[in-house]
Amino acid sequence: MFRANRKVFKNLIILSTISFISCGGGGDNLEISPPTTPVYTYTWETASPESVGLRPSAVQDALDYAMFNGNYSQSAIIVKDEKIVGEVYRSISDTEKANLINANSVLTDSFLEEKMGAVNSNSLVTSWSMGKSFTSIIFGIAETQGVLSINSRASDYLNEWTTDERRNITIKNLLDMRSGLYQGCYDITEADQVGNCSELPASQSVGGGDIVLASNQLIGCINQEFNTTLHVSYNYQSQDAYYLYSNCDSMLLGEIFYRVTGQDIEDFAQRNLFSKLDITAYWWKDASSGGQDNGNYLTYCCIDMTARDFLKIGQLLLNDGVWNGERILSSSYVKQISDLQKTYGLKFWAVPSQSAGIAYPDPPLNRLIYLAGFDGQYVFIDFENKILMARNSLYYPALDLTPERKMIAGSIGTSNFTVTSPTIITSRGTRLGLTFSPFTMARFLYDLGSQN
Repeated sequence: MFRANRKVFKNLIILSTISFISCGGGGDNLEISPPTTPVYTYTWETASPESVGLRPSAVQDALDYAMFNGNYSQSAIIVKDEKIVGEVYRSISDTEKANLINANSVLTDSFLEEKMGAVNSNSLVTSWSMGKSFTSIIFGIAETQGVLSINSRASDYLNEWTTDERRNITIKNLLDMRSGLYQGCYDITEADQVGNCSELPASQSVGGGDIVLASNQLIGCINQEFNTTLHVSYNYQSQDAYYLYSNCDSMLLGEIFYRVTGQDIEDFAQRNLFSKLDITAYWWKDASSGGQDNGNYLTYCCIDMTARDFLKIGQLLLNDGVWNGERILSSSYVKQISDLQKTYGLKFWAVPSQSAGIAYPDPPLNRLIYLAGFDGQYVFIDFENKILMARNSLYYPALDLTPERKMIAGSIGTSNFTVTSPTIITSRGTRLGLTFSPFTMARFLYDLGSQN
């Protein structure tokens, strides 16, 4: 198996994201054609903040911060007691366009206006790694239906793993990012195009590994080795030692689901989750042929839907897994998420009560569970107070090569990719970091408190 070549690896990191922007043609952020007929129509109720016990100034300050000119925000929504109490959408500003053009001279004002202008509640946003949480929910639904058990060994279905240390890794270990495997990183010299990121220490691996350039993003993940150098051998009783945020751990789950059920995860999700919640969703695949469905679904990322639809997953969890009178997800699976004791588990993140340190705001937040994605995609869930907060960055789906959402990184005008702002759209030039902080947005709400 591959051991990363330093020169090749560094060059690929430079090339790895915004080769995907398109200036010619491409997807329209406002065009939504449902892939399936919903079971029923769901409409969010709206209410004033004070009617649900929140101060209007707290809600407004949180929204104002999220949508501040220069934060590259497309949407921000706050929900309390299943009612939207604050909601804002914004197209790209002149200031933001100027910043992006300054960072990447290939961009133009007219292009940015075409792709990230005229935003409204029907506009698509994307998940990036929030898609991991959707993958977890789908496994939870399948377990609720008796289709599979997340405590099963992955090697029961990945027969490639039956003869080495990987044979004892469970599905839940993959859901928790505790497989003990190397991360996957793209390398053009490898037959499967994905190596094991052996030069990347865990402290620098928060991005999950770079596999997006591989035409088949699955096979290299299946071939990832157990890190015997670091761990020696696998011990299912010492899971904390194995934590490493890895896109490959999540990518493997789509194939496991396919082998367990005989159907791809997107088809199952459409029938058992999206249609039941009246969600119109578009899930990206890799660029391979064959596989699960003329390509392999990217179960570590990349689901497009509206901002309101993303909130429905949080509301499903607040409803203890019940929607429209039907139990979708078991109460026990919801409880595993809501009672999360570690920073990360089952593809969700936790902000503990009384959080301290530079990573969190002062004063401390209430205990929050959240979905998080690259370039600032968030849904925060406060189980105690029945509050949801969501924010998404400016987005457009680049569909230059085919209308099918198959991820193909290329040069300008020849890419299929999830293009978010500011990081992805500028990474070929001067890379702009995201200035938005979800913890600061939440701080306004909890600092100012409620009326009660």
